[in-house]
Amino acid sequence: MEELIINGKAIYTTKGAAREYGRIGCNFYTGCPHNCTYCYLKRGAPSKQLGGNEAVLKKCFKDEEDARQVFIRETLKHLDRLRQTGIFFSFTTDPLIPETRDLTKFAAVFANHHGIPVKILTKDAGFINYSAVVDYLSAPDVERDDITFGFTLTGRDDMEPNAWSNRDRIIAMRRLHNMGFPTFASIEPVIDWQHARMVVTLSLDCCDHYKIGLRSGVKKDYYDLVAGGMNIRELTQLIVKAGRTVYLKESTRALLRRCFKEEECERILALTVDMDGQLYRKEV
Repeated sequence: MEELIINGKAIYTTKGAAREYGRIGCNFYTGCPHNCTYCYLKRGAPSKQLGGNEAVLKKCFKDEEDARQVFIRETLKHLDRLRQTGIFFSFTTDPLIPETRDLTKFAAVFANHHGIPVKILTKDAGFINYSAVVDYLSAPDVERDDITFGFTLTGRDDMEPNAWSNRDRIIAMRRLHNMGFPTFASIEPVIDWQHARMVVTLSLDCCDHYKIGLRSGVKKDYYDLVAGGMNIRELTQLIVKAGRTVYLKESTRALLRRCFKEEECERILALTVDMDGQLYRKEV
């Protein structure tokens, strides 16, 4: 796919690890109340700008109405290409918590009406009972194939003190799946393999796709090589056997290559898909 460079106030071309979730991202807010202890936005240089415990509208927007108008202009400007790439919500907050969901709903509806696929990643389960969202999701004219709902699943509620429980997220995922919406799970970060396996097993009946990524900012020996390699292989096989797809993020592939010889790595990777959902092909 030809590169598309967008540097708007609302939508932009992603880089680095974010690119493994979507080629184009949309951020209206910064900050998040979940207070996850592993959150990358709470560490390093981005923490002062992005790591607050409250969702705050980005300073480049005058107010939410201004954000809506900016999104409309930027989307229409790049309409043809966005129909190819889709838009991912969001990297600097949770897009479906009470503070952010109205603006996210507006943007997703606008995109859906213009043939742009959207992916929304959340740790919230309450939005599924929010009347403004439910009414839209239940409407007969919604292009369900173009709205994909993802849930971060770590299995570690203790490390996500202000978020909905992992089990509640899976229940919300199951409801959306039964309504006909594509679903995915972000098994990232893998805190430990036992809990990663648990949430995968619990969600196999309602999750179409899995992304598995490792924890950042930890010591190199945080993941035991033998256990890591075995668990990556077994999780991949478990997911594929259930008829689902799996993408191993670069962090996970790097660990896999430390664990196994090239031939075995390629045998495992051949079961997976790339970030665009296409069957994995060996890099040459």
